[in-house]
Amino acid sequence: MPTESVPGDLLPQEASPVIGGRLGRRAAPRERSLRHLLPLIAAMVLLPMAGAVVRQGHCVRQGWNGDEQFWRGCFSDLPAQYQLAGLDTGLAGWLTTGRSPEQMPLISGLMALLGGFVPTGSDWLDASRWYMSMWTLLLAVCAVVGVWCVARLRPQRLDLATQLALSPIYVVAVLLSADLVVVALVLAAMLARGLRRPTLAGVLLGLGMAGHAWVSLVLIALLVSARRFGYREEARRTAVVAAATVAAIAAVLLVVAPEVVTGPLVTWWGQKAGYGAVLMIPELAGHPLPGWIARGVALVGWLGAIYAAWLMAKRAWRPATWAQVAAFAVPVVALTGTSVPVQAALWVLPLAILAGISWRTHLGFVAVEAVHATALWMHIGAASDPDKGLPGTWYAIVILGRAIAWCFLLWSVWYTPVDNPAPRPQAPADPAPRPQEPARG
Repeated sequence: MPTESVPGDLLPQEASPVIGGRLGRRAAPRERSLRHLLPLIAAMVLLPMAGAVVRQGHCVRQGWNGDEQFWRGCFSDLPAQYQLAGLDTGLAGWLTTGRSPEQMPLISGLMALLGGFVPTGSDWLDASRWYMSMWTLLLAVCAVVGVWCVARLRPQRLDLATQLALSPIYVVAVLLSADLVVVALVLAAMLARGLRRPTLAGVLLGLGMAGHAWVSLVLIALLVSARRFGYREEARRTAVVAAATVAAIAAVLLVVAPEVVTGPLVTWWGQKAGYGAVLMIPELAGHPLPGWIARGVALVGWLGAIYAAWLMAKRAWRPATWAQVAAFAVPVVALTGTSVPVQAALWVLPLAILAGISWRTHLGFVAVEAVHATALWMHIGAASDPDKGLPGTWYAIVILGRAIAWCFLLWSVWYTPVDNPAPRPQAPADPAPRPQEPARG
């Protein structure tokens, strides 16, 4: 269970000199406490978030429209959806207009809710700026919540919380979509379970499942990892509450606005292999695959991810934590999906960091993601300017390299349980007392 204070130097020895050296023996105990260090670590999130905002500079000035947003690398699905999906009508319009959103209910509902707070009478550029500003603030809060949860879950490894706080993945992907909201819910659910609050964990996971399908795999990871840690009853309660939460949300929406629930399913079923997916490589080579193949591979990927969760929980050298099992399973379902968008890195990297991957693996993974994001925008722009854009053949090579990087991440996560504490040996049972001999005499 997370603690408020731990003895010794919380910072890794190799990192201490970078930020001022190890604390002396006469330093006050509060200088080493989690309560003292955590606000500083959480505030570090502002650095990569500022980089993400700077990256949006051209679009903030000129607008999120045309091919220039791809050449400048400032495309974001948030203002695009605001302009195209009529989110200016707010939550009431989300429930009554009869549109079929592509995002799952939690995400599409939040996008509509914030759209209703945009000042009326603004032109499309000012309205998009307002909308993007509100999402930037909300996503920054979600990033802080995620770092806070990781620090509370791993107080002896505050370098992991520091990794998440300073991760360059925020610069690459955080402002592309609302996915970080779902990630914050998952990390908060893990903290709630660590605090022995299974009902709260179930509610948070249920909300996350209403925002993204991959959260269901996190719940499966909880169930299979609980076998080796002895909290099966709590895990079952969390699973029941999570299923009841998402079922209640779906039931209400199916009565009020059924297209909000069915829209994402219809959109997914009609998809072919999309950007980032390995199955898009034949299309880039001029031989597109039928759509049913991509959907079939995605379904098989779900089965493979469930098997990966079981394998991690069963075969790990030491009992794998919930985060370690989830971090090994979620990349499988993401990598085999009909598309692997840039923001998919936000689904897997926080879990991998919580599992205990190194800085080297983290930064190498983000470097590959940054290359892929740049290649994607240049490839999309090639449709209007082939001389300036990236040809399909080169983008196929980038996709293949990215898939290899994801496989290396899986390999790294597989070895993280090695550093887990060894299971405590059970004390031998006390021998039965010998019967007393009758007194002589």
